[in-house]
Amino acid sequence: MTKRFWVLMCSTLCFVLGATAQYKTTERRADKLVLANATIIDMCSEHPRIGNILIEGNMITLIDYNSKAEYPGYKVINLTGKYIIPGLIDSHTHIATSAFDKREEREEFTQQLLKQMLNGGITSIRDMAGDARFLAELKRASALHEIAAPNIYYAAFMAGPDYYKGNDREGKMVVGWPHKYAPWLQCVTEQTNLTEAVAQAIGCGASGLKLYASMDAGLVKKVSEEGKRQGIKVWSHACVMSAKPGDAVEAGVEVISHAEMLKWEQCKSLSTKMFDNYEKFYGKMKFDFKQLDKLFVQMIEKNIILDATCYHASVNGLEEAAIFTKKAHKMGVKIAAGTDYFGDQELPYIHNEMQTLVEQCDFTPYEALCSATIIAAETFKKHNEIGTIETGKIADLLILNANPLTNIINTTNIAFVIKEGRTYKTN
Repeated sequence: MTKRFWVLMCSTLCFVLGATAQYKTTERRADKLVLANATIIDMCSEHPRIGNILIEGNMITLIDYNSKAEYPGYKVINLTGKYIIPGLIDSHTHIATSAFDKREEREEFTQQLLKQMLNGGITSIRDMAGDARFLAELKRASALHEIAAPNIYYAAFMAGPDYYKGNDREGKMVVGWPHKYAPWLQCVTEQTNLTEAVAQAIGCGASGLKLYASMDAGLVKKVSEEGKRQGIKVWSHACVMSAKPGDAVEAGVEVISHAEMLKWEQCKSLSTKMFDNYEKFYGKMKFDFKQLDKLFVQMIEKNIILDATCYHASVNGLEEAAIFTKKAHKMGVKIAAGTDYFGDQELPYIHNEMQTLVEQCDFTPYEALCSATIIAAETFKKHNEIGTIETGKIADLLILNANPLTNIINTTNIAFVIKEGRTYKTN
């Protein structure tokens, strides 16, 4: 089948499914709004200033530091004593992998989760593979403000055949699909028509390809090259086995995920059968090894971002994630804040991730905020639109009651959230 067929088929599928979703409209926005007298932490520098942010529609039209200015025709919100930062971005979520017997239950659970994220300060997420049919519905509903949710950018999943043997962990992503694999869940080999495979991923609405497991260095490179040729971003687990972190970096992927996986760089001759590697090497690896510095230098040269997921690793006893992230950060690697975690606490885990970066990885509060704003926006190439507070950027903002630059935990002290010019109360 041709590339054009698959693009049209998958795009039509996701559009039709999205168009049939029934959602309620959320808060309306003021056409002209001024956030007045707040301390603005714009993420362009470490030096905040008190000023006014003018918003028209969904855009920031002016940042005015004239305290005596008047704005006829605007709704003015006096934020004396408050702090404004860009809306937070979680660069590693999974919102469409939970299995429910009934569609209604799945929608209710996921919409509540997304509302919780938005009220917790997150205005955009990068979802790292799930059921694209459902993700397309949610993305559309969020973009049209039919549900209270962050904006959604999602991945299509790719792995080699050895990963799928005896493993149906991702099977819930294709429930109701007539085949074992789908445009958003693919099995790739050297014989795969990568032009068609990447076109299918683009057709199902994915913003990026997620390279997960059981692929060798040559295949990772070929997929990366084809993804870039077709204009889709390429994201990879730090270790894809048998491809090591250095192979993914050499291939030029744009983001690698999970800092704890960097330890596999010190191993030789990895198998595409994941658990063979664990039996052979796990427990014998060091947390300080000579290949690490070289890897980080290459990441800096190629502008490759590390989606570290440090809090998730620490909860699971993987102390090496913080050790590697601390070293990467010290050397100058860009670190994006991502959680790989959701669901069982009131505030989203992006706040825990930033706290972990500060407490365990020697980030300043400002640097942790960068990881959850401008750097996270760069993972899906929207840093020219969001991630900082600047004239001409989208009005995604988090208004805080306390200064996060003095204590990063103050990101949890939320007054309210603005997404694309719309105000969302947190209580």
